[in-house]
Amino acid sequence: MSPEELAQLHFDAVANGNAASAHRVIHPEHVNHMAADEPPACRLPGVPGLMATSAWLRSAFTGLRFDVIEMVSADDRTLAHVWMRGAQTGPFVIFPNGKPVAFAPTRREVAVRQCHIFRLRDGMHAEHISVRDDLGMMTQLGHLPPSPAAIARMARWTLSGRAKRAAAAAIALSSTAAREVTQTIAAGRLIRQQDRCWPRTQHSA
Repeated sequence: MSPEELAQLHFDAVANGNAASAHRVIHPEHVNHMAADEPPACRLPGVPGLMATSAWLRSAFTGLRFDVIEMVSADDRTLAHVWMRGAQTGPFVIFPNGKPVAFAPTRREVAVRQCHIFRLRDGMHAEHISVRDDLGMMTQLGHLPPSPAAIARMARWTLSGRAKRAAAAAIALSSTAAREVTQTIAAGRLIRQQDRCWPRTQHSA
């Protein structure tokens, strides 16, 4: 599989929650350096962490997609220049320094450029880092600059308790996504072990 095809599968896994794509492209020891400001489960290595990130983003953005502008690859690196698009129809919860900050849905659409860098190992993505226009994204969504309307929206969101509930929901759904794929991986390993043992058991019988 070409580096460009791997990158497309990576974006498909994130945008659509496609675990099959993730298993094809994500190394078991994959590290996402951008997960520092995401829910805790997103920081897990491998496919579980990526599926947690996908669940977190898709809970906030409807129609999430990454439209590739250009891609280049050299040695063990692939760089993808993309448009990230979607509409914020759910709470967007970030975790700077591990503390949740929840932004109420504005139902506004966003289109921002991003550059994603993937490092390959054993023909799979083992590391990810990106340069994103987060300021532009938050401006398009109406959260910045801190206008009176944006401040009032944040105050209502916080005082009503919805911000706290949104943070708890983001943590829970991302943890569930990671746990489900971890269980699938474990079940697959068990089946492979049983398949390897079956001929010996049959012979001894």
